[in-house]
Amino acid sequence: MKKEQYEELLNILMSTGANFAEIYYEDAKSKSYEYNDSKLDSIKSGNARGIGYRIFSNGDYYYSSTNNLDFKNLKEVALKLSKNIETNTNKIVHLKELEDTSTQVKIPHDKFTLKKEILSNVDKIIREKYKQITQVSLRFIENYKEIIIANSDGKYIKGNSTRTRYICHTYAEEDGIKEDEFVAISRRKGYEFLEDFDIEKESLEIAKSNIEKLSAKEFKGGEMPVVIGSGFGAVIFHEACGHGLEATSVAPGLSIFSNQIGKKVGSEKVTLIDDGTIDGEWGSNYIDDEGEKTQKNILIEKGILKTYLVDKYSVTQMNMNANGCGKRESYEYSPTSRMSNTYLAPGNDKFEDMIKSIKYGIYCKKLSGGQVNTTTGDFNFGVEIAYKIEDGKIKDRIKGVTLIGNGKDILNKVEMVSNDLKLEDGYCGSKSGLIPVTCGQPTIKVSSILVGGKE
Repeated sequence: MKKEQYEELLNILMSTGANFAEIYYEDAKSKSYEYNDSKLDSIKSGNARGIGYRIFSNGDYYYSSTNNLDFKNLKEVALKLSKNIETNTNKIVHLKELEDTSTQVKIPHDKFTLKKEILSNVDKIIREKYKQITQVSLRFIENYKEIIIANSDGKYIKGNSTRTRYICHTYAEEDGIKEDEFVAISRRKGYEFLEDFDIEKESLEIAKSNIEKLSAKEFKGGEMPVVIGSGFGAVIFHEACGHGLEATSVAPGLSIFSNQIGKKVGSEKVTLIDDGTIDGEWGSNYIDDEGEKTQKNILIEKGILKTYLVDKYSVTQMNMNANGCGKRESYEYSPTSRMSNTYLAPGNDKFEDMIKSIKYGIYCKKLSGGQVNTTTGDFNFGVEIAYKIEDGKIKDRIKGVTLIGNGKDILNKVEMVSNDLKLEDGYCGSKSGLIPVTCGQPTIKVSSILVGGKE
């Protein structure tokens, strides 16, 4: 659409007295190359194109979307949405000149021709090295999106994003025992993302870990010290703390962190940061889905709560400025406050000192999924890779381990933080849909946490 058409639609949305109106246009494409049974099994593609409208009025908001981009239909949808508001005010909207924040990648998806060869080679080296591996499932996933955002403040902005993901999922069997394990590596880049890691090494390591799991032992749980490994171990902070710092739960007072700015919420070892500006990271973007520039937000600094993640809708409720965290899965969702790249800042403690300091506990090298109640902060997380610690040494691989606790409680029990910060990617679901996020941390020691086991 032309600038004049966006202005016409915004003026329809504002015609019955809205305080604010926004149009979000999206054109998204995806493709997945799936390699199973030692062959390229399928290539799946999809696209989504549509528009979402949002209006505010006196603390309420209304949202509507459509994939019928005929201009007559767009006007009808806008008019229907505007009728949710009936006041006498009517602001006339004039948009600024289009600001283009689009970025280019080094190796676009359609220019990279070695996808099948790389997947075939990885499959071959895993199967040749580890005979216990019964199945190897590999994928390259490509996502590209263009957006245009226009709103009643006069903002008229264009952006894009390219994301590429590699997944290796292995299955192993021995003596009737079956286990599986996977790794995902993703970036906001084209196929130059393969320069960031050794795809053969990462894939072989996950296959080796999968085989180790076959002989993992049952573990008796209890309250004990825990060392949580770098990288995806931070999912515990993402889920149990990060969501509690989003305006979505803070503004209505549903978070354990509501009204806590300036107060001590963790040990001095804890500095929690959300930074959407890190070049090439999975959760990064130049602008958010409200057209605001992304920022580096220090949420907790040396245990003191400094700020929240605030989207445009929550500005008035919280009396704070939006800080570049308004996100949505697609045009079908209204944006809300969301995390981007959330991580625990590195410290100066040594991994070996953490292990030596524990007479009996566990080392959680990799966490999996879990559940959290943002109102209470209570959480329950599964552990994908774990080892027993005895007399200051790492011992047997164990399985069936869970971590049970409270987000605010664990913040105060972080007593050692190393300098081996690692960021890892994933997806996060909330009321504005499923979005790409990164979480990370250095290796940490938690003085005490309830560990669940099978024994």
